[in-house]
Amino acid sequence: MSLYQKIAEKLQYITPNFYKKRYFKTLNNLNKNNFSERNVEPELVWIKEYLPKNAVILDIGANVGTFLYQLENTLNHDNIYGFEPNKKLYRRLKRLFPAMHVFPLALSDENIMAEFKVPIINGKTIASRGTLNTSYKEKGEEKSYTEKVKVIKLDEWAALEHFKRLDFIKIDVEGNEIKTLSGARETIRQFMPTLMVEMEQRHHQTPIWNEISEVMSWGYKAKYLNRNSFTLENLTEDIITQNTNDEKNKTQYINNIIFIPKNI
Repeated sequence: MSLYQKIAEKLQYITPNFYKKRYFKTLNNLNKNNFSERNVEPELVWIKEYLPKNAVILDIGANVGTFLYQLENTLNHDNIYGFEPNKKLYRRLKRLFPAMHVFPLALSDENIMAEFKVPIINGKTIASRGTLNTSYKEKGEEKSYTEKVKVIKLDEWAALEHFKRLDFIKIDVEGNEIKTLSGARETIRQFMPTLMVEMEQRHHQTPIWNEISEVMSWGYKAKYLNRNSFTLENLTEDIITQNTNDEKNKTQYINNIIFIPKNI
């Protein structure tokens, strides 16, 4: 990290709002016409249009807070719940989004304390690739570090008792998707929220279409966001299997699977 970057990082402690605007500058005034040149996931534009103003959402795997920032001026902060087990990132989220509900938890299919691995690639700690799957090795991973984190099933999260609605769950858990979803099965059955789940074949030895089909059997349609028409279209196995190479091209790489309840 350069001296300039170190000074810039200190701003989050001094002027968090200024820091946020600077750090998330590619999201400022983001729209359908400029997401591609900024190499930003188009779902970040879509989600602001899709969610009603009174939506209640869960961001599971909030990471640096990209989705929280995008929704900060759209939804009621009291209706936004973020989960991030990485201790450093959790503390950062609490500083930057103090009015939202943020928890230092990983979500899976059991209630335990577990190892959470963060890879180091080309000498840099890649916090966005933190995972409960400690045996998985990233491309170019030189080494890693682990920390103990608290893992819970969403179905047994006490705060859910007070929920009257749940509209949307975003899940980005680096290969732990089906376990996270399984631990939330009853909650999903009760509220039938829209689900946006990051799924990538690189994390799995078996075809991820198997997991997509499992979620579809719960009463959902699997969709993806068409980058040209900006409409949700039916996802097929052909689309997901031919889209495995250019993960750095966020505008074309399809890894956010959007599950819409069949009754909508």
